[in-house]
This record gives sequence, C-alpha cells and structure tokens, in this order.
Amino acid sequence: MFYFDSIKCGNKDKKILKSTIFDEFQDKFKHLFTTKESFIKTKEEEFQNIVNSNRKLILDYLKIDVQNIIEIKQTHTSNIVICSKTPAIIDETDGVILQKAGSATILNFADCTPIILYDPKNNIAAGLHAGWRGTAGEICKKGVSIMKKEFNSKPENIIAAIGPCIWQEDFETGLEVYEELKKTLKTPDCKEFFKFKNNKAYPDLAKINAEQLSEEGVKTIDICKFKTTLNNEFFFSYRKENKTTNRISMVIKLEK
Repeated sequence: MFYFDSIKCGNKDKKILKSTIFDEFQDKFKHLFTTKESFIKTKEEEFQNIVNSNRKLILDYLKIDVQNIIEIKQTHTSNIVICSKTPAIIDETDGVILQKAGSATILNFADCTPIILYDPKNNIAAGLHAGWRGTAGEICKKGVSIMKKEFNSKPENIIAAIGPCIWQEDFETGLEVYEELKKTLKTPDCKEFFKFKNNKAYPDLAKINAEQLSEEGVKTIDICKFKTTLNNEFFFSYRKENKTTNRISMVIKLEK
C-alpha cells in the first residue's frame, strides 16, 4: 500500500510518497517518490532554487552521497543499464539496476509509470521509467530477465512497486497504441487493461505493467492508488498541466 510520509524542513513538513511493501527491508533498501511539495526536477528558472533546496533535503534524508548517484537521460526506450561505477550520467536509458552498496538513482516522471523492482535475497534493485513506448517495449520483463540472468534472481523473490502514473480515463491514445500494448500480454482477454470510446483507446499502464511482471513470475506487486491526473494536487501531470517541465521523482538507494 502506498502512503504519504513527510520530511521536516524548518517549520514546514514536505510530503513524500512511499510503499509499505519495502518497509521490512529498510535496513538494506530505501525509496521514495517526491510530490509537488518536495519536487527535485524542473526546467523552469523560477522554481530552480526550490528544486535545489528540495534535492539537498531528499539526499540528506536518504543519506545519499552525491558521488554515489547514477542519473539517466530518459528517452522513452526500454533500455536498461547495470552500472557499478558512480557517479554516472547515462544517455538513452530508461532503466537502471543498482548492485553497489551505497549507490542510488533518480528517475523523473510526469504521467509515465514509475516502477521499482527489488530482490532482497541478492540486495539488488531496479528503477524503471515506463511510458507507453517503454511498456510496449516490455521494460518490466527486461528488468526481471536481466536480474535473473546477471544476478540469479528468482522472480518469486522480486518485489515490485508501481508508482503514481496517469489515470486510465485521462490517457486517450490511438488504436495503434492499443495494438502495440496488446502484443505484450499473453492473456486473450484484454478488457481489464483497455477501455474504448469514439475510436480511441484508453490503456491502464499500471495494470499492464503489473500483468507483464506477473507473467514473468513476480508475485508481490504494489500498485499505487494515486494518479497524476486524478490526484493532481499532489503530483505533476504533463497532460493536465499544459506540458509542464516539473516532474515527480523516484529515488532508490541500496544501503551499505
């Protein structure tokens, strides 16, 4: 279950989001999602000081050393990297697998689907950015496959959390998007994952990614009930807020 927590900042607390699914592993793995109060990514000059202050607050809260951060330039691919050298900035990638103790990564979102994969047995974690293209490219399945191949992870040991993304009712797409997404699902009945109106498709990206994970053998999946468009008072939405450059961020860290 996802829940709001807060970080003290002077006389004002700043809201963050977490999943209870990782609570028992806090000594080995840390995570959070920022909100409109705690956001750390923007291209707007007027918000830059706030973002810089919030970023320091988040890094201090999670005890992340800036020299241990892996950041990526997201381009709506299904590319995933395993990176042990830090600090690092990696181009054309929408997924990172952490294996080094103390390492952390930050991914940014404003309607696309944030996904965390964590294997507590091997203490490795993946952060994934799944827009519809990444979902069509099966980035979730690729993440699980890499964890199996490179770290001998067992899918039944992997724990997944799917963060706040666009609400299905607000995600209008062409039928060609439906066709691409449908190909990724083994189930013959896709009614649970799509709605249709006026020759348009409305995919549920959170459910589709969860189904992909289930098909790969992942059994423990927490899907966030909050949506970027439906709960816009807490989260930024590219579609609802006129192509805003403000983002919510997913921050994950492996403890030492």
